[in-house]
Amino acid sequence: MIHSFIYRKNKPLQINVSRQDLAKAVWDKDAFVWVDLEEPTEFESETLIEIFNFHPLAVEDCINDLSQPKVDDYEEYLFLVVHAINMKSREEVSTVELDIFLNKNYVVTVHKQAIRSVEQVCETVSKKGSSYFGNGIEMLVHALLDRLVDNFMPVLNQFEEKIDAIENEIFQESSPAFLDRILRVQKDIWYLRRIVGPQRDTINHLSRNASAFIRQKNLIYFRDVYDHLFQIYQSVESSHEILNGILQVYFSHASAKLNEVIKTLTVIATIGLPPLVIASIYGMNFKHMPELFWEHGYFFSLGLMSLSSVIVLTWMKWKKWF
Repeated sequence: MIHSFIYRKNKPLQINVSRQDLAKAVWDKDAFVWVDLEEPTEFESETLIEIFNFHPLAVEDCINDLSQPKVDDYEEYLFLVVHAINMKSREEVSTVELDIFLNKNYVVTVHKQAIRSVEQVCETVSKKGSSYFGNGIEMLVHALLDRLVDNFMPVLNQFEEKIDAIENEIFQESSPAFLDRILRVQKDIWYLRRIVGPQRDTINHLSRNASAFIRQKNLIYFRDVYDHLFQIYQSVESSHEILNGILQVYFSHASAKLNEVIKTLTVIATIGLPPLVIASIYGMNFKHMPELFWEHGYFFSLGLMSLSSVIVLTWMKWKKWF
């Protein structure tokens, strides 16, 4: 699916124009063009080469959709790879790659799934295109990055709620399902950390190095995006450290409970050892045993077993072993 916007000063915004009009507008110095390819077909992907003449390596990155966040300067345009958050459900988090081509006169965005931040900017551009195009085409890229970064926050808030719930339940739950819950949240946090870190460095590079495609006066807006992304990275790092601490506490708590169980079983086994020895002795099949034919021998052996257990229990309490 292709969405296209063509802006010319003092003229109405053109939306979803034909391929021929789009090809003309791309080389019109008085026009600003934004083309968004969402889940592009093979035919639509060819537009990247035929109309914009993008480098095959950049096109390959768009098609493979496996790139880490980065920014490449191809002299005629900048190629930027970032990742948008995609919360499939409250229990599953993933990211969607967004590829951006930035030239003095056009912006091309490519993504294989719907991205909320792109949809938000599309709606705004449809209503008032001059707010982005009129201040320079790079401000459209800033709007995309700004919305993309802002949409990380609700997901991080969800993770903070999950972590708070885990902290409140850590001394009440010790089942394998609870541990699996902790590890699942930790895995998602680690995944975000692996994406947000390189993305932070990418936006930092973009905001600190003026180029032919980003005017010096607009760099401050990209630094603002970097500041937000840096705060998000700090939040992710903090959550990662908290979860590591929770895991250590959980394992220590589980180990302490296991030690209590082992301690109880040890006490029971120790108390039961003397009666076991006595029963073993009188269970031997020797004919000449003094108490074997004694009429009170049975009660004597039971009393001896009970007395020995009481003596061992008293001694263990005196030693404060439990």
